[in-house]
Amino acid sequence: MITFGVMALGVILDRITKFFVLSTMQEGESISIWHDFFYLSCIKNQGIAFGLFPNNKNFFIITTIIIICILLYYWKSIPKGNIWIQIAIGLILGGALGNLWDRIAFGSVIDFIDIGYNNYRWPAFNLADSIICVGVGMMLIDFMTAKKSNLE
Repeated sequence: MITFGVMALGVILDRITKFFVLSTMQEGESISIWHDFFYLSCIKNQGIAFGLFPNNKNFFIITTIIIICILLYYWKSIPKGNIWIQIAIGLILGGALGNLWDRIAFGSVIDFIDIGYNNYRWPAFNLADSIICVGVGMMLIDFMTAKKSNLE
């Protein structure tokens, strides 16, 4: 239940943030939140990370569904006491479902977090992207610490 609670919370927070951006901003609009470092920008990303491989909506939808199925299959084999991995998978699933929703509903993913300095900007991203990265990071930490303890 932890996994699905985290997943649901991730999807809900992702939908709320994207709804706010879409209802208050026009595509391409940017609002300075903190000096030149942090902007809220409304960007429709038809590609994947960093806008790579645009115009492959159906491929990304199918790939996301496959990844979700693989994660759910893996989730079934996790010991129920491993809360760390349950949370990690919940984060990845929540982020994947949030971005999948965008691709199906809008044909692109809504990105809005825009950080950087002057003309040196990180590509815009969203809450779903962030929680996927946190979930993957948690899984990597678990994998690395499990390997290390097996070597000792």
